[in-house]
Amino acid sequence: MKRQAVLMAVLLTVCTAAAPVRQAEPPTAKAAPHFYNVDTERRVDGTIRKILFESRYESAPPFLVIILEERTTGRVYNVEVSPAGFFSQDFHQGERVRITGSFYSRDSELFLIAREIRAGGEIFRVRDRKGFPNWRGGAMKGKRRGRGM
Repeated sequence: MKRQAVLMAVLLTVCTAAAPVRQAEPPTAKAAPHFYNVDTERRVDGTIRKILFESRYESAPPFLVIILEERTTGRVYNVEVSPAGFFSQDFHQGERVRITGSFYSRDSELFLIAREIRAGGEIFRVRDRKGFPNWRGGAMKGKRRGRGM
């Protein structure tokens, strides 16, 4: 009996040591979501280079995403605006906008989570001053969305 236990322990040790080591996969936007941080807020003046609808969060509708080129530096930001169904305003490629949002970077890419968008002389607020999303019942609950705000 002792002999079998020792043999089993040795066999288990050898099998475990011979097993390949798996490296952890790098985090993705879905695996490592970023939340609004008022301490990293910045304002970026730029031109819309591309408008996308992307799946950003598991079990959530696609998000409106703007690829924004900063006017003075040429840096490109990936701007997360809101769920596509919440934001009804039309933007156009080439349009100049000013976006205030929470900044973060990952793998040398620059990201903003939008709080406020200024375009065409109007202001569109998708989050309140603390960064809470208006589509969850914040400041825009019960109000009309779009340029007539």
